Amino acid sequence: MRWEPPADPRELVVEEHLGVLELRGPADRPGTGARVDLGAVAAKGFRRLPLVRCMGERVRTVADATAGLLGDAWLLALAGFQVTAFERSPMVARLVRDGLARAANDPRVDQTILARLHFIEGDAAALLSDRSFDAILVDPMFPPKVKASALSRKDVRLLRAAVGDDLDAAHLLEAARRAARMRVCVKRADDAPDIAGAPAPDVRFEGKTARFDVYLTHEVSL
Repeated sequence: MRWEPPADPRELVVEEHLGVLELRGPADRPGTGARVDLGAVAAKGFRRLPLVRCMGERVRTVADATAGLLGDAWLLALAGFQVTAFERSPMVARLVRDGLARAANDPRVDQTILARLHFIEGDAAALLSDRSFDAILVDPMFPPKVKASALSRKDVRLLRAAVGDDLDAAHLLEAARRAARMRVCVKRADDAPDIAGAPAPDVRFEGKTARFDVYLTHEVSL
């Protein structure tokens, strides 16, 4: 199944406010939209996160196949990985480029860490086979939780409206498993089912609101 942008983006707009590009809905005030702000991420405690632990001990290069607003990609870069982030939504890719450009001049951002993060606009399922990564992170847009806190966070709701549900998640997982040298880590809501048609993962790392299903591609250390 080939991904297509939503036919009705719910009147979303990408506009600049005070030098920052942001994604807003029709009722959102300027300055309240979703944006990429790497300098706002606390650079501590990240090594204990399930996101980092699920990568194992030998992984050095990671592809984030579903980059979104770079939240996970930036945490992985902070943890010391070389990260390539893919995003196929042109609307979201504009936010990413703006965020990276601002980060390059942000005194809160360590430029040596920023240099570990590379961005490619495009569909990872079609691009992964041309590159080599130890691990690949797949974070499909999963259905809202029945009891979502804070309406599932505003930025997540805006992203969902911009990119739609990832109905081709199974195809992306297959492509990732073919391309990864060591493992594929699939991020899911803690109460979400496995991706339809996917085999049982080799191991799971549980977090407070999300889990990481790990598919090993070689005999590697967990």
